[in-house]
Amino acid sequence: MQQTNYRIFTLGLLCFCIYAAACTVQKHTTTSTQKTVDNQDRVAKNISVAEIAGNNKIAQYMHSFSGRGIQSDDSLPTPAQDTLKGFSYPDDLALDLVLSEPQVNQPVFINFDHRGRMWVVQYNQYPYPEGVKVVDIDHHNRAVFDKTPKPPGQGLKGADKITIFEDTNGDGVFDKSTDAITGLNIATSVTLGRGKIWVLTPPYLVAYPDPDGDGLPDGEPEVHLDGFGLQDTHAVANSLRWGPDGWLYGAQGSTTISTVNSADSKNVHFKGQAFWRYHPTLKTFEVYAEGGGNTFYVEIDDKGRFYSGTNEVIRGYYYK
Repeated sequence: MQQTNYRIFTLGLLCFCIYAAACTVQKHTTTSTQKTVDNQDRVAKNISVAEIAGNNKIAQYMHSFSGRGIQSDDSLPTPAQDTLKGFSYPDDLALDLVLSEPQVNQPVFINFDHRGRMWVVQYNQYPYPEGVKVVDIDHHNRAVFDKTPKPPGQGLKGADKITIFEDTNGDGVFDKSTDAITGLNIATSVTLGRGKIWVLTPPYLVAYPDPDGDGLPDGEPEVHLDGFGLQDTHAVANSLRWGPDGWLYGAQGSTTISTVNSADSKNVHFKGQAFWRYHPTLKTFEVYAEGGGNTFYVEIDDKGRFYSGTNEVIRGYYYK
C-alpha cells in the first residue's frame, strides 16, 4: 500500500498553477486534479498605458519600454498538465497538478490553516494599483505614483482576492473554493493567528477580525503597518510567516524602498531586499536581516534558520 509522508506545495506563476510534490514509498502515476470549483471569475486586471500613464512623456516611455526575459517572449503559456513533463525529480517523489486556470489565476502565495484548507492569494491587480497614475518611471520600470492607495475598506477596490480551497471528501482533490476576501488592491500574502486574518497589501499590513476561525472576516480590517514601498510590484513586501518567537515575519524584494510605521515604531527606513518582523502585541516593527537577491518568500527550519527565494541565477547570497 502506498504511503505519502509529506507534501510540498509550490507555485508555477508563469502558467498559473499550483503543484504538490509528495514524498512516497514508490513513484505513482499523476492523477488529474481538475474538478470544477466554485467562483471561477478569476480574471487578471489588464490596465492599458492610457489608463495608468500620468502624462504624455510617461505614456511614450511605457510604449517604448523593451521587455526583458519572459516579458520579451510572446509565445503562449504551456498547458498546465504538460508542464509536469518538464520537471526532473528523484524516483521517490511524485508530482501532482493541484490547481490551474481557470480554478486559480496568478497565484502569488499559498498557505494552509489548521483545517487543512489551502489559502491562495490571487494577484489579479498586478502590476499597478487601482486608482493611481504613474508620474515618473526609471529604466528598471520602478514607478512613482501620484498618490498612495488607501487601505482595504477605505479606498478603491482592486482585483486581488484571497481564496480558500478545500478537499471536502478526502480524495486529495480540491473540490470547493470560497473567496474569503475580495477587492484587494495589490495583495501578496495571508496568514492566520491571534483570532485574525493577516493580509499583506502593500503599503499596508492589515488584520481582519475572525474570532470564530471560520476564515471569513467578521468586520473591517485594522491597519497595523504602513509605509511599505510600491515602486515595483515584482518586489514589494511579501510572504507572511509566524516565527517560533511569536513575531510575524515577512520579506521585501530588491527594487522597493520602505519607510514603515507602526503604533510603536516610527519611520523605519530600509532599501531593497530584507527580512522584517512585527510583534502584534508590542506593535513593534524592525528590520531583521538585510541582503540577498530579489527576496521573495520566507521559510524557517527547526533550527531557526531563515530561507528565501530569489529571481537571480547566482547562488550564495547571505543575510546579515
